[in-house]
Amino acid sequence: MPLTERGTRCAACGFLLAAAPSKVYSNSLPPKRARPKLGRPSALPNVVVLVGIGSIVVFAVAAFWWLRQRDEQRAAAPVSSIAVSVVAPPVASAAPALDPIMLLAQSKTRALAWHADAALVEIMIAPVVDGRVAQGGSIVSEFAKPAGRKLGPGVTVAGTALTVTADETGVRTAEHPAGKELTVPEPNCIFDDVVRNAGGANGEHLRLHFAREEKSGRAAWLIFRSGDRLPFRMLDGANCAVIVR
Repeated sequence: MPLTERGTRCAACGFLLAAAPSKVYSNSLPPKRARPKLGRPSALPNVVVLVGIGSIVVFAVAAFWWLRQRDEQRAAAPVSSIAVSVVAPPVASAAPALDPIMLLAQSKTRALAWHADAALVEIMIAPVVDGRVAQGGSIVSEFAKPAGRKLGPGVTVAGTALTVTADETGVRTAEHPAGKELTVPEPNCIFDDVVRNAGGANGEHLRLHFAREEKSGRAAWLIFRSGDRLPFRMLDGANCAVIVR
């Protein structure tokens, strides 16, 4: 059955057009529609950007001006208004006072290390001012070995003696030939009791000498004023009682 043609053909190309009635164009394609023209762009974003940039510039200029004014005011301030902190140089502390009781114990320890039978012969403490060993003072103790087998106070010494000196520099020892001294007991009348009963005037320099007193034969503290050869007071080494000549 032959196909029947419905519709019309294109006059230009002979293509069979649709059967439905429609508008026929010369080139079989509908013409392009013109795009609608856009409206004029708004200027508002540009204005906002310009205002923001201007605000930043104004703020920066104002901050710079304020900082410069502050620096100029500080530079123009009088020198007297600036507080200067001056650190005072450290004050040299005075040397600690010597402790005769402790140093006499250390001297005895040195003597016993030197010889097991070392016995005390004498003690010299000077200068003593207002109940204390003055700066530059010393405590000198002498020990020796008994001449025979007998030990204790009143024994003759022989051979070598040991001198123990204690001062601000420390404790040191030295040996030397012993004399004809006699040993004495360790004083029961300690340094604090001696200076309390010494009887010297305030600020007076004293010399304390503990040894065997020849006249009484007792171990005693002999108290001298500076420069004197004879003691002005003697105290019993056992009980601090004043010895009257």
